Amino acid sequence: MLEIKGLSVAIDGKVKLKDINLKVGPGELHVLMGPNGSGKSTLAFSIMGSPRYEIIGGRILLDGEDITDLPMEERARRGLFLSYQNPPEIPMVTYRTFLLNALRIWGKEPEPERIAGIFRKLNLGDEFLTREVNKGFSGGERKRAEMAQMLLFNPKYAILDEPDTGVDVDSMKLIASTISDVLQRDIGVLLITHYARILSLLPSHFTVHVLVDGSVRAEGGPELAQRIEERGFEGGRF
Repeated sequence: MLEIKGLSVAIDGKVKLKDINLKVGPGELHVLMGPNGSGKSTLAFSIMGSPRYEIIGGRILLDGEDITDLPMEERARRGLFLSYQNPPEIPMVTYRTFLLNALRIWGKEPEPERIAGIFRKLNLGDEFLTREVNKGFSGGERKRAEMAQMLLFNPKYAILDEPDTGVDVDSMKLIASTISDVLQRDIGVLLITHYARILSLLPSHFTVHVLVDGSVRAEGGPELAQRIEERGFEGGRF
């Protein structure tokens, strides 16, 4: 289980998250919603261990182990995965080189055919792997490539930061199908999104957490996401 216990986080001395409590079990889907600037990405990067985010209170546990002070790479080795809201470009490095080296660093056997098969599953052809990482990619290509990496590395828990932003309908369906796939593999998912649209394509059993001004203000099921879709965050009075 991924457990967030009383987590408070500061950036440059300013408190951004206050006393966050959250549990994600194997195969569970948890949805984090909230207005812009509410702290959703801050929570994602804090869980993953980005050094920019100072944990000033609380703990992060992964399957019972306290990982609060571990660096990002060690959290990844233990089974955490983060997909970026805005995946960065890596000039002069092809996707194939990037992935093969990443697998070697992880101590996993590089399997070029498996990599190609996973990328084809996300409608990313073989030529995609010869391109520089994210350079000149469309929004849908970037987000689908992130989903392909999730399938390839097969984490225990995946934090997905707005995988549905800036994508077309076909990409959204592929992304939703991939999330459904990993849930069936008992991978826990924390999905960050502004909208309920992608949720209509996912299994109907999930928990919604509403983050406002760095604090969780409401929790519920799919009906809470629908209420936000209809009324917005201000109209929902969070």
